[in-house]
Amino acid sequence: MRLDTLVARSRHLALFERYGALLTKHQREVLDLSLRSDWSLAEIADHQGTSRAAVHDIVKRSTEALEEFERRLGLLAEAGKRRRKVASLERELSSLKVRLSELEH
Repeated sequence: MRLDTLVARSRHLALFERYGALLTKHQREVLDLSLRSDWSLAEIADHQGTSRAAVHDIVKRSTEALEEFERRLGLLAEAGKRRRKVASLERELSSLKVRLSELEH
């Protein structure tokens, strides 16, 4: 699997975890099998009793909906900002602890 495909899959999974409840039950079931269980479109189609093309369409429309939710609500972007800020604060705290230790000795 190519890196860009892995990055896209990872992003879709993160979006699904945040916004999946906003999808229909059918969309959630199909994306869960695709993203979390890593089923192929053919496997999902067989399980759902439909065509591979229909599953492809559901996956495509559902991931587009997730991207639209993110565009409007920005929860994934906000979580990334918080993670970066926490990492920055942790580095700053570590630096301050080192300086404090040096001053104590």
